[in-house]
Amino acid sequence: MASDLQYTQYLDSIRSYTEQDQLTKAMILIGYVERDFIRFYRAGRIAEGLKFATENLARSRDLLNRLTPEQKVAQLHALVDILSFEGIQNHVKIFKFVQLRTQYHQQLLALPVTTAKYIPWMKRIIEDFGQLAQTDGLAYADHLESTLDVIYYINAHVREKLTVKQVLTHVNQRCNPIGVQRGFNEEMHMSIRDYINVKKIREAQRILLLTTMRVGQIAQELNFYDAADFSKRFKRELGMTPLEYRQQNSEVD
Repeated sequence: MASDLQYTQYLDSIRSYTEQDQLTKAMILIGYVERDFIRFYRAGRIAEGLKFATENLARSRDLLNRLTPEQKVAQLHALVDILSFEGIQNHVKIFKFVQLRTQYHQQLLALPVTTAKYIPWMKRIIEDFGQLAQTDGLAYADHLESTLDVIYYINAHVREKLTVKQVLTHVNQRCNPIGVQRGFNEEMHMSIRDYINVKKIREAQRILLLTTMRVGQIAQELNFYDAADFSKRFKRELGMTPLEYRQQNSEVD
């Protein structure tokens, strides 16, 4: 497996990526570490994979420091989604994976994450999902790689103006675009466009609870067309407006 790990190859060349800023490098780095960890996870080598991820993130602490607390939290949300998806896709009893995913998303919503706290939280998430993954395992699909590529890319660029074409341009370096979209639809039970919307709404929820930013500012921050477009999509997804969501959740201790 070691020869297949992309993180090591990436780390060897990362310092020569002079055209990339440090924040972009950090995002790509975490993506590769997570992607390589999943290979251990699928093989049932969770302890070995956790050791791999912990050691390599520690080696790259300078890049991890480039991420803001909000970006670190976003990456932890993404890890929860990935491990939950793995469990739902490949285990008979899926409710516990769904339940654990919901619990972690709720815990992470109001959580400031420093570099020192990032790795312990990552380990806790991996260990909890890993414990569930010990039973009822099914065979993993070979075509999951392209779906993970899409998930990583969207999670890393959720605040940007994302289009399906832009995502596919990234993934298409190795995969057929039609196959990528078909595989994503089958595995995630939603289109790439719908997944972009879901992730943007989830990020909006987090901003609403952690900041006092106005709705128009949040719409601009997440690259919605305008405040009205943002509010319409938010209500369609959650059944309430952004302001109603903030008011209802701010009242809960």
